Amino acid sequence: MDEKKLQDNFDGLTLGDRHKIIVGVDYGTTFSGVSYVTTDKNDIDDINVVSTWPGQATTSWKTPTRIAYRIENSSLYRNKWGFEADRDPKLISYSWTKLLLDKHAEAGDYDDPALATMSGQGLMQLPTFRDAPGVCQDFLHEMYEYVSNKLRQQMTATTYDMTPMECWITLPAIWSDQAKSATINAAKNAGFGSRPLDEVFTIAEPEAAAVATLSRYSAMNTINAVKPGEHVLICDCGGGTVDITTYTITAISPSLEFQELCVGIGGKCGSTYIDRNLHALLSKRFGDAFDRIPHAKKAPGSPFMTCFEMLKRDFGLNDDYGIREVTPLDLGIPDSEYYDDDERMVKLTYWDMESLFEPVISEIINLVGQQATSAKEKTGKAIDRVILVGGFGDSPYLNQILRKWCEANGNIRLMCPEHPQAAVVRGAALRGLQGIVPHLKKSRRHYGFTWGLPFREGIDDEKHAYIEEFTDKKHCADRMSWVIAKGEDVFKDTYRSVDCLQVYTPGQPLTDYMMLYSSMLDDPQDHLSNARVEQVGKVVSSFPKGFDFGKTNETYNARLGKKIYQFRYSVQARFGEKDGILSFRTFVNGKIVGKTDIEYGRH
Repeated sequence: MDEKKLQDNFDGLTLGDRHKIIVGVDYGTTFSGVSYVTTDKNDIDDINVVSTWPGQATTSWKTPTRIAYRIENSSLYRNKWGFEADRDPKLISYSWTKLLLDKHAEAGDYDDPALATMSGQGLMQLPTFRDAPGVCQDFLHEMYEYVSNKLRQQMTATTYDMTPMECWITLPAIWSDQAKSATINAAKNAGFGSRPLDEVFTIAEPEAAAVATLSRYSAMNTINAVKPGEHVLICDCGGGTVDITTYTITAISPSLEFQELCVGIGGKCGSTYIDRNLHALLSKRFGDAFDRIPHAKKAPGSPFMTCFEMLKRDFGLNDDYGIREVTPLDLGIPDSEYYDDDERMVKLTYWDMESLFEPVISEIINLVGQQATSAKEKTGKAIDRVILVGGFGDSPYLNQILRKWCEANGNIRLMCPEHPQAAVVRGAALRGLQGIVPHLKKSRRHYGFTWGLPFREGIDDEKHAYIEEFTDKKHCADRMSWVIAKGEDVFKDTYRSVDCLQVYTPGQPLTDYMMLYSSMLDDPQDHLSNARVEQVGKVVSSFPKGFDFGKTNETYNARLGKKIYQFRYSVQARFGEKDGILSFRTFVNGKIVGKTDIEYGRH
């Protein structure tokens, strides 16, 4: 972009009119990617996906999500990340830490059951001086510095410094609200959004994939183009998570329009599940000889696992039933049908490989099947096509098995676009460039608050009874009031309000809070004691000193022996904000007042 032309364009323009740099960031479990484009462009082909990375001689759409800290590695003069950290097995480094951002979320039906114990086995570790959001921040900071320097080189430092950046961070749709908030905060602390006019938003990974793939398949003269009325299932298979969402195409001209058809589904059952299965197989096969191998020799990024990664990538490419050789691993045991001591080689049969893939593929097929059934129940007809994206979407074996399922379930068309591993990060930038977004989404959870229900005939559960502090009336506590339902349509301006009654002291500041809960159940219970009701966090409303509470109630409380002052306010929960994160507002007498935040986690 010409620097003088850009400056001329800036003169007299509002922020909304200015050119911007749109950046897409896909922070993945195993690999991460970055894309960028400037708003003087207008097409998906104008989006640049970074394919050259530090420490890698050949091009690659993504870099390993791995970081090694200088403080722990005496040979380093700075932190190493991506391929730099991946190429040196002697370094103390960290990977798969993305999964730890959501470790407190309730396990889903399709999560890898071994995840709960993996951190104890060394496959998901953290340094003693950083938590999971901190490691995420440090890795994203390296990405931010790298892409910023690349942009400075391409458009000059002056042009870069005067051009606002709009960043879109991709997140798994299955992520908890706490994990979403932790990720966007880590991105902001890493540098994204740090300049005065910069902004940071989030987009769900399957939505980003839909934006990229549906834009491509709706273009003029495209082979196998999508048509209005089609139901398209996006299957995003990554390293740590699988996300599935079905969309209905509502228009392709003059622009692409689509909307979510039914509630999406997913699980933490990505391709790293295969790596964990390999470790389990070798532990069972070789016992202590494998278990005592130092973590660095068999961890992600080690020469042994890098060799296995190549075998995993090519499995299913042909009908080769020969032995697969994985090196090097010094087990110190005699030769056998499974190990060659001279070559330090583990030998895997075709059937071994199939057994490693089978649990993962089964979960993905189950997820696809369940989503397809939901879509058919909604519309009365089968989905029209499945589009497979994500790093694991490139797997020949996954494609082979999923194609068989599609053929057996109504000859559904299966498509895997070129470079499926780049679809999500490309779609993130395209979202910012063209503003493509589903016209409506489906809430993936129920959200609600608790309330006290006055006792009446038929309600006699004394275990949950309490005396309301200010009215002396007996209530049944902890009843759930669900303000938005799972599967409910969510638009950009969707919100729900909850009315509150609170006591205040005239002239003094006040802080009040409500607990927000959620549930993934299709039919949630009406009481907090249900095990599948999860605490999202504490919604805190703050009123400054001297705040005018307007019309209030003054009553004398006999139990307290004094006059009390009560006022009414409402908390508005907003579910369709552009940044993709839950937000809240507090209203008194119809006006936004004070400050409202949510403190995630259990309290």
